Order: sequence, then structure tokens, then C-alpha cells
Amino acid sequence: MDKKNLTDADFYQQACSYFYYHAEQRTTMINFFIAVFAAAIALYGTLLAEYAWVSVLVAIFLTIVSVIFYLIDLRNRFDVKESQNVIEQIERDYEMNKVRDRYAYGVFSNEANVYRCYGYHQRRQGAYKKLRSAYKKLMRNRLTLEAFSASKAEYLQENEGVSEYELMKSLKNSSIISLSFCIKVLYIVCITLSFLAIVLAVFLALAG
Repeated sequence: MDKKNLTDADFYQQACSYFYYHAEQRTTMINFFIAVFAAAIALYGTLLAEYAWVSVLVAIFLTIVSVIFYLIDLRNRFDVKESQNVIEQIERDYEMNKVRDRYAYGVFSNEANVYRCYGYHQRRQGAYKKLRSAYKKLMRNRLTLEAFSASKAEYLQENEGVSEYELMKSLKNSSIISLSFCIKVLYIVCITLSFLAIVLAVFLALAG
């Protein structure tokens, strides 16, 4: 293909295909890991009482498998993020991240905008926490719409780079946490449980 004939649509399609492939692969690997981990835990529990030393081997296997799957996930996460960055950049080039008719149509760029503005550290800021509390009171009919609108207008005035659309979208979410963070926690918990299983099995084997 003549490189002069390549367009943003070509790069966008390539990035989307790359994203779909690695995102699906990542999901498949997580599902497979959960199945393997659950089966190994069941086997560990069955053997623990009578065959403690065998349980030690099962627990070691669990730890090794958990670490390997976590390392594979790190690679898949990198590939997914790289393709997402390309898609996001093309969306920004075409200004799909900007609000039009109250909506921003860029999927990844819009997600990035909301997450950057209202991630964990941002949500801890006093002004935003106060506004979130006001929104919860509004939903429970403990605050009038006029009072909430006044608080919202004050916040937007003090934060000129924030759009009303992004602000309301963040308020409607009880928590904005990245998927990668949740998956990382899952693997860390499983690795920790595997290590504790080794300690327990060794203790029971020595005690028996």
C-alpha cells in the first residue's frame, strides 16, 4: 500500500482492531485464570487435612500461576493502552472530545477527560466532595434543584477547564476507578492468598 494513500481512518481502524484483539485476549486470560485458580483452591482444600505436603505443592503451583498470569496481564494491559492512546489522539485531532449538543462523542478521549478530572485524588478535593454530597442530597430529595444548580454553577466558575457534561457524568458515577486497577487488585489478592496457603500447609504438615 502506498503510504501517501494512508488516512486517519486507516490508522483508526488499525488501532481499533489492535485494541479489540488485546482487550479480548486480556478478558479471556482473566477468565481462564479464575477457572484455574478456583479449581486449584478446591483441590488444595480437599488435600489439606490429610495430605498437607501435597497441599504445599498445590499452593506453590497457585503462586507461580498467579505471578505468571499477572505478568501476562501487564503485557496485555500495555498493548491495550497503546492502541487506546492512538484512538484517543485521533478523536482529539477531530475534536470529538469536545462537547457538542451537551455530549462528547469521542469514546476514549471522553473517558480520559472524565477520569483525569475526577479520579481518586481529584475526588478528595474539598470543593468536589461538597458538590458530590449536594448531588446525593438532591437524589434523596433532601436538597432543592435550585440550591444544587447554584452550587454547580459556583464550582464550574471556579474550574473553567471543566465542562458541565463531564461534571454531571462524574457525579452520576458512585466511583470512577480504572479497570486495570481492579484487575491488579485481583491478582495481588490471589498471589497473597496463594502465599498464605503455602504457609498454612507447611504449618499443618510440620504440626502433623
